[in-house]
Amino acid sequence: MEPPVEPRIDVHLLTLNEPAEWREACIASFKDAPIQLHVLPGIPGRIGEARAAGYAQGNLPLVSFVDPDDLYEASAFTQLADALDACPQAVMAYTDEALTDENGRDIAVRRLAYSRWQHANSASHVHGLIVMRRSAVEVALAETTDLNNFADWLLTLLVAKRGGVLYLPIVGRHWRQHPQQSHRTGDPGAVRRIRQTIGQASNPWR
Repeated sequence: MEPPVEPRIDVHLLTLNEPAEWREACIASFKDAPIQLHVLPGIPGRIGEARAAGYAQGNLPLVSFVDPDDLYEASAFTQLADALDACPQAVMAYTDEALTDENGRDIAVRRLAYSRWQHANSASHVHGLIVMRRSAVEVALAETTDLNNFADWLLTLLVAKRGGVLYLPIVGRHWRQHPQQSHRTGDPGAVRRIRQTIGQASNPWR
């Protein structure tokens, strides 16, 4: 019998109104990943606040999140943690992602090689599986807790200001496309707020 995998990343999952079978498939997809999973209730309309509660869980030096309607590659967590361990000046590492249909079948792959300009102008640029240093997240969280749809985007922008960003050209996330996705609801006020924070114009889902 193989020994249990030593956790290296605190990962939180926010539940809301997703089908139970999607959530169960999500959790099964990262079996044997080097993570400590924390499952918390989401807060309708307050993603930033719920994320802050998620990032507060655990005390490992690396943190991440997963969405219950998506699937993940367990090995990608290891590769991202290894990349950050090998590059102390980096504060964030992320992967490509596959787009899937509602049944979880891959339909396309989004290659997301890092561009600081693209990151500033697109909420879906740093959008695969993302692992960040807890220390960088903790100092930025207060600016994101009052946001909903674009809380994750602003957080990654603020974290990226604190050090290097690593991109791994592997698929780490299978992003399920369905009508209930939160990003399909626009939030012009949040976009204006992020523009002010980073000092650039933004087209959120380019």
